This record gives sequence, structure tokens and C-alpha cells, in this order.
Amino acid sequence: MSKSVMRKSFGMAAIAALSALALGTSLQAGETHAKASYTPADPNHYPFRGIVTNKKGQKINVDGAVVRPAIEGDLVNHSPIKGYKPHFGSKATQEMIDAWNVDVRPDGKGLPAGKMTVEKGSEVFAKNCAMCHGEFGEGSGKNPVLVGGQGTLKNQAHNGGEEGPEKTLGSYASYIAPYFWYIKMAMPLPTPKSLSNDEVYGILGYLLQLNEIEVNGKEIEDDTVIDAAFIKAVHLPNEKGFEYNDLRHPYSHGKRCMTDCIDPKKIKVMHIGVDATDSIQPSVLVPRFNMEEPKKKSGGNAAQSDYKAHCAACHDSGAAGAPVVGQKGDWASRIKQGNDTLYTHAIKGFNGMPPKGGAMSLKDDQVTAIVDYMVHASK
Repeated sequence: MSKSVMRKSFGMAAIAALSALALGTSLQAGETHAKASYTPADPNHYPFRGIVTNKKGQKINVDGAVVRPAIEGDLVNHSPIKGYKPHFGSKATQEMIDAWNVDVRPDGKGLPAGKMTVEKGSEVFAKNCAMCHGEFGEGSGKNPVLVGGQGTLKNQAHNGGEEGPEKTLGSYASYIAPYFWYIKMAMPLPTPKSLSNDEVYGILGYLLQLNEIEVNGKEIEDDTVIDAAFIKAVHLPNEKGFEYNDLRHPYSHGKRCMTDCIDPKKIKVMHIGVDATDSIQPSVLVPRFNMEEPKKKSGGNAAQSDYKAHCAACHDSGAAGAPVVGQKGDWASRIKQGNDTLYTHAIKGFNGMPPKGGAMSLKDDQVTAIVDYMVHASK
């Protein structure tokens, strides 16, 4: 599918929020600083390096703690047994270190080998991500929107008739490289760590294209190859929207001003006026219950509601090989195994499906009722 078709398809559908994987503190809308300070892409050139030396000659870490030298003997061996030496195990091999060292920094350090075109990435996204995030990143149900929102971070929702900021990957995130690490480790939700490095690169490229991000002044096309070098060249619109926090110099250590104080009686408290008669209905309604559990519906309606809330994301789309409800071909061999086997698989988990589909709050009888509903709808 061409880029132009995709852009027309998702249009202005991106309205929800996505927390950005960013280092530092987000600047509030409209906030200004005398000196611009932000986290550059190269951590070796942060405003404050990892360890500094104070006036006493002590080495101070980023968390403000004094770095003590590693000393054998009294500081390490606290055993009352004479001649005892602690055992710290064997030295980690490079293979062991590499297995754990999978994080990716904002400057792209840690990105592994791999590559994929944006067009292929769109296919991977449709198969593994669209069930939750929509085919074009517009979001599905309560799941995060990944596209749109650029230029909205300064919006102030003072009353029910004004739009607030739209925090998405394209509008709010500061760097794209850490998203490789997040997607690789945590996505897709039903089967995390199942994507290859190539597939993750393809997904990132597709998301960048949907957000109309330009790299080196060029638009991202369907045949653009996404790899580590390409990701390192990406600069997102909100890269300078975060500032670096140096814990050695907290903001609260300023000098107190005890002169020319404002008379509290002369301070006028400002209240935001909200016209409750003309407020916007929230896009996502979250039920609220007081003290006791909500009343359950009886019969098939309860099972159908539980299915839509906890199981439909996979069993309506066939994600991760899940049998699609209503498709007789997907269920014929499974139904032959008998209900008891299906109940066990649903409650305890089977293949790529976690126990109870990940909805551990469900009781066993609720799960069996869901299975009965799915079987009945698939015969």
C-alpha cells in the first residue's frame, strides 16, 4: 500500500495518549527557560557526565552518592571465621553479558543487526500490532494511539469544550531508538519476544512513515530500508521537549528569599471554569465501582461480554495463531478434543496463550463460560 493511501486512510483518527520512552523531565506546555537544556542524542555529551569530582576531591555519581573505591579485606570480608573468603561465583563470559545487555540508548547504541523495508514492516504491523493499535496506528478500543497529535502539546483544556494535548509516538516521544528495545522485549502483548530484529526494524519504519517523520530532509517511502544506521539518523519533533535531570544539583537547593514577601491576603486564587452542561464525553469510559464487585449479567450475555473484554483482541483477528471465533475450520479439530481439554487449555494456558488469556482476575467458571460461548459460536 502506498504512503498516500495510508495517510488518507488514518486521517485525523489519532486522538489518544502514549507515554514516551524518554530520559529526563517533560517540559510543560508554554514553559520557557533562560537557557535551553535538553538531553542530546549522544549520552557522552550530556550536560553532566556520569561521575564528577566535587571540591573535596570525592567522586560523585549521578544519584549524588559518593563513589567508594573497591577495597578487599575489612570492607568486603565481614565473616567472623578466620581465613574465610567470600565466594562471588565465576566471572561472567562475554556470551552471558551479551545475553543480558539488550538495552538500547537514545543515541542508538545497543541496536542489533537487522533490516527491513517499510512495506514489509506494514505487513508485520498488520499481523502482530493492528489488533490493538489499529491498522494505521489509530488505536483500537482502550489501546494506545501511535499516530498524530503533532502541534497539540501546547493545547490547554481549560474547559470541557477545548481539546487537550495528544501525546503519541509522533508528537510526544523524544527518541525512537529505545522503542526498539521496548517492542522487542514486550510486544506483541500475547506473545512478547516473538518478533525478530528485522521485524522490529520494519515496524519502527512503518510507524515513522505514518507519523510523516522526515530523515535528513527526505520522506520515508515504502521501499526505504530501516536498519540501525537509519534509526540513529532519526530526530523526532519533540526531541528538545525534555530536559536532563542532574540529581547532584536538585532544583530544591536554591537560596531562600526572605525579603519583599507577597502578602497572602492579596493573592487571588484562579479557578478554571468548567461548563458541565456542555462537556465532552470521554472517548474511553472506565466503570467505577464502590467497595463491592459489579453485578454480573446472567446467561450467555455475561460470557459474551467477558469474551469481548478479555479475549476478542486475539480471537477476533487470529493474532498469534489464535482460532477465530465463528470460523468452523479453526475450531473443528479443537472441539473434537472435548470441552474438558478446552477448559484446561483456557485456564492453565496453552502454546502462545497465557493462562486465562492473561486476564487472571477471571474466575474459572467465567473462563469455562467463555469457552462455551466461543465453541457455540464456532460450530
